[in-house]
Formats: sequence, C-alpha cells, structure tokens
Amino acid sequence: MPPVANPPTLDQVVTAMVGVLNPFLPPPAPPLPNPAVVVASVKERSVGMGSQRGADALGPFGAVDPKGVRLDALVRFQLWALGPQQADDAFSTLNTQVLAARDNLFVQGFLRLALESAPPPDFFPPPLNNWRKYAEYRVLYEYSYTDSDSASSLIARIPIDIDTQFGESTVVTDEMTRWDNLNAPSLEVRGSIGIGGLWMLAFVPGAAPTGSVALERTFDGAAGPPVNHPSLVSFLAAVAGPNPAERHAIVTLASFTNFRAAFGPAGDPVFLGDWNMDGIPDQYNPLALAITPAIILPDVTDRLLLTYQAPPFDQVAVAYLRATKGN
Repeated sequence: MPPVANPPTLDQVVTAMVGVLNPFLPPPAPPLPNPAVVVASVKERSVGMGSQRGADALGPFGAVDPKGVRLDALVRFQLWALGPQQADDAFSTLNTQVLAARDNLFVQGFLRLALESAPPPDFFPPPLNNWRKYAEYRVLYEYSYTDSDSASSLIARIPIDIDTQFGESTVVTDEMTRWDNLNAPSLEVRGSIGIGGLWMLAFVPGAAPTGSVALERTFDGAAGPPVNHPSLVSFLAAVAGPNPAERHAIVTLASFTNFRAAFGPAGDPVFLGDWNMDGIPDQYNPLALAITPAIILPDVTDRLLLTYQAPPFDQVAVAYLRATKGN
C-alpha cells in the first residue's frame, strides 16, 4: 500500500481497500465484460479517540501517533460468464480463495469479512448475451497510518539565552542533528557511551545534496591527522568493539547519496511540514545503519563526529541524524 499523507481522504481509504480485493478477481476474458469490485455502501466508523490507536515511536526519533480510518462497507464482486453454471463456478472459486486468505486479509486491515448475499446469476440479453453473478460481502476495514499531529519538524537543537544583558547563550543538543539547505551542523557524540547505530530521517524531494560526508572517531589531544580509510566497512572494523585497533580514524563518503546508500529502510514514512513549500506534506523516509559491534567511547574525551563537509545542503532537502546506544 503506498504511503498516504495524514490524514487520508475517504476516497484514498476506499481505493486502498478495493486494491487489496482486486487480485481475487478472475482475469478478463473478452468478449465478456471485465469482472469488478465495487463498493455498494460505506460508512466511516471511529477508531478510538481522535482516530488514535495508541502511541508509537519512529525508531529513535520520538513519538508519532498510530491512527486509523475504519470503514463499514458492503463490497460487491461482479463476475461474468457464458452460462449460469459457469457463473456459479466462478463465484465458488472466488469465495474459496477469499475464505482461505482471511488471515492475510486481517493483517491488511480487514477486521471482519462475511458473505452477505449471492443471488442466482442474472441473464443479460443481446447485445451482451451473457450471465452475471454478483456476491456481496460485509466488511469492516481499517486503514492504518501514522500522524505527526501537524508537526513541521523535530527538535534537534534548543537555543537558550543565559544572560540577555551580556548576550550569553548556549545550545542544548543530544545525539541528534538536522541538516538542510540552510544549515548542517556536525553531530558530535562524546563518551562515555557505546554507539550501536545511526538513524536517518530523510526528505529529498529532488536532486540529492552533492557534498561529501565524513565520519570520524577521535579523542581530545590526538596527534597528527586521523588514519584515512577507503570505505565505511574498513573504518568500522578499525574503530568498533571494546578493543579497537584505532581511536583516531576517519572515512569520507564522496556524496550524501553514497552516505545514504549505507543505510537500510527502517519503517514506514512519516509526514512533517512543507519544507519545499509545494503545498504537499513532506514525506520523510526512516533509514538505519547498524554498528555491530558498537563504537565504544569510554571517556568524555572520546568522540564521534559526523560532518557534512560543505554545509549547508546545496539542494532543497532535510536529514535528521541520530546516534543510538549499543554495547
């Protein structure tokens, strides 16, 4: 099911429901009319309070609200055949397949599905000169989606004025940063901590940023330049684990695209704001990179740096990046 911006329209939910049922139809057999699934009636039902199904987290990026739209619908399968017996046989095959797939349909949102009526076949005189068999199923269908409750962004940095008279201020961060076409501050994580992975929440509506990305493990007072690794694999092999071969090393990925390619998909998209101002909620894709064994930063002087080397992005895009703990 393709992602739908929250909240989905009723038409989108109905289309998604019919899309799950269409594969049960027999293939077209000209000159017979095409078989079809149509919705004879539909009522929207509530799902919890405010459509909420509870609370969840988008990986390490904080809470999102699992929500749902529930439909009480009468769904009609229309089948065509050259004779009444063939029409009944086609329905029997379809009904058997639907019943056999009940568990899978439940996973796809069909909380209830029951045959309500299957009248005898109808004859349609020339020019059709065919028989139609229809069967109606009463279904309770729930379409699930995640909602950011109209949030336009995630909080990555909190500026705080300490003494406005003297212009003193600071910025509170944790193991997360945000890169975009206005700013791209480095992510710096200091010990003591074990880093078991990196997560990314990426919105790239067009061309990807072209600047390179560097990942460096180092410590305060390190002498000389860091060991330069040719690949992320060799870098992680050298700096990870309880007794790393190197504590002062770096790897540079040629572009943001190469950096993003090191991550794998990590869940359903989430919609946040409208950064590119096209009037459409921005779709962010969650991605994750596991680091096993973890990069151990035993002391506050040890640090891991993730740097976009030509800040800010040279294309309209946003990436939230977070380091997660591991052993």
